[in-house]
Formats: sequence, structure tokens, C-alpha cells
Amino acid sequence: MANQDQLPVAPHTASEFYTWLWWQSEKNETRFDLGGDIGKIELWVDDRLAFRLPDSPKPSAVLSGENPSASMEARAALLGGKVVHDLRLAIRRDDREFGVTLKGATMDLQRAKIPQAIEGTSEEALHDRMFLYEELTAILGALFREFAKLRTSKAWGKTTLPAIRKWVAAQE
Repeated sequence: MANQDQLPVAPHTASEFYTWLWWQSEKNETRFDLGGDIGKIELWVDDRLAFRLPDSPKPSAVLSGENPSASMEARAALLGGKVVHDLRLAIRRDDREFGVTLKGATMDLQRAKIPQAIEGTSEEALHDRMFLYEELTAILGALFREFAKLRTSKAWGKTTLPAIRKWVAAQE
């Protein structure tokens, strides 16, 4: 059950967001320009992808290891009608690299990895870690806003969805 602080998300929204992130990261060679305070980042699917059947809340296939998003099994899962249930992302902003797993319909953040905090007093290190975690969540929020803006526009059905379907069907 979702935390009370979380807004409810339709199960398909999370899967569409995960697929859009994967597609965008390949289409743009990992580059995203989120504008505003975030600016440019690099993002790629890291070492885990899990798929589920559309009517099931649990994963039915999990791919892990080096670059699972490039595997034939990942493309076959999408072609077979499965949707992305969770994925591990690597994100680079300036000289800082983050990692996070987005999981399930509620887009839970798991296994967050933030850059090394500064050395100093424990209070300084704590504040630095808090800043880095806030930076990670701000990046994810900006990505979701970009997706939501596109998903609710006419461009989604006219250009984006057909492009994603073409990408899924491509056998390279």
C-alpha cells in the first residue's frame, strides 16, 4: 500500500514513465536537458529491468547484469505485451553520479546511491547527504514533469507513442 504522503498513481502511468525514460535515454544517447535549476543530465538504464503482465501487480521477468536494456530478452518482453515494472537508473549531473531503482505502480525509490558526501564534521556530512538526496529527487521530479507534460499533450498519441512502438518493434 502506498505511503500516505504519496499521491495515487494509475498502474499504467508508472510503466509508461519507465518505458519513456528507457526510450528517451536511448533516443538521446543518455542526454536530457531539463532546463531550470536542473539543466543537463545524463541518464541510462543501469543493471536491472523487471517486467510484469499488464493485469498483474508482480514482476514476471527480471533482467539484471550489465546493460539488460540492450538485451534481446528486454525487447522480447515488450513485444510480448509485458510492461516495465521497475528499473534501475544511473544519473550523472556535472561530476556527480547517482543511482536509484524506481519500483512498481507507486514509483517507490529504492537503493538510492548518492555521491560521496564531503568530509568534515558529522553534521556537515549529514547536511551534504541531505542536499545530494534532494538533488536526486529534484531530478526525478523534473523528469516526471517532462513526461507528464508530454503524456497529457496531443503529441503523445500523434508522435511519441508511435515512435516508442516503432522503437520496441526494431530488432537490431
